Amino acid sequence: MNNLIDTHCHIDLYPSPEIIIKEAESNRIYTIAVTNAPSVFFHTKELTRACQFVRPAVGLHPELVRSHGSEVENIGLLITNTRFIGEVGLDYMKNAEEDKKRQREIFLKIIEKCAEYGDKILTVHSRRAATDVIAAIGNRFPGKVILHWFSGSIKDLRVAIGYGMYFSINPAMVLSTNGRKIIKEIPRERILTETDGPFVQVEGEPARPAHVANAVAYLATAWKMPMEETCGIVAKNFMDLVDGNF
Repeated sequence: MNNLIDTHCHIDLYPSPEIIIKEAESNRIYTIAVTNAPSVFFHTKELTRACQFVRPAVGLHPELVRSHGSEVENIGLLITNTRFIGEVGLDYMKNAEEDKKRQREIFLKIIEKCAEYGDKILTVHSRRAATDVIAAIGNRFPGKVILHWFSGSIKDLRVAIGYGMYFSINPAMVLSTNGRKIIKEIPRERILTETDGPFVQVEGEPARPAHVANAVAYLATAWKMPMEETCGIVAKNFMDLVDGNF
């Protein structure tokens, strides 16, 4: 089978991240190890230092803006260490307008800093904030963007498609009615896979990179094609995303 792809996995948050990394490496699963704050980036970088298939990302999760927002200035220093930026974005689950405003300020700073380099790949959180996330990034961002576990409207989805964005789907998303509705609308050449482990659960256990096979299996059924061919499409999309250089 072609290489599996996990574009969004919080490896540093597992009880034994070394085990998760070893499994990803031995199974040749291309994995982006996202982080939730700049202060933990070097820990993840060290964990993945000798890896061929796992790369660290520097992030600042929108839900941590209140406690870690001051770290945004460090992202400008750290992004010289990696092409991968995430988890970043906006989260409007809570309605405090002050928090939303601060999230937008920080997200725009991150986008602007990444745009200076031109080759950055962002994995972006957009829960109940898809319209603002897509507008903030716009259609002239010089890097690549993955909308992780997208749950916005079909209208927003189509705008994002028009802007050239990718979408990563996971084992939880393929089990939900809304998730399946969204997946149906995504062009095949823009679909990637993820676990969002350890937050997503598979059979009562935290999802691991190999569980992206569950999402691939759903796509194979939806597209009416063999697993091998489906896996190949996702792998090609990933190689297009990274310009053939992981």
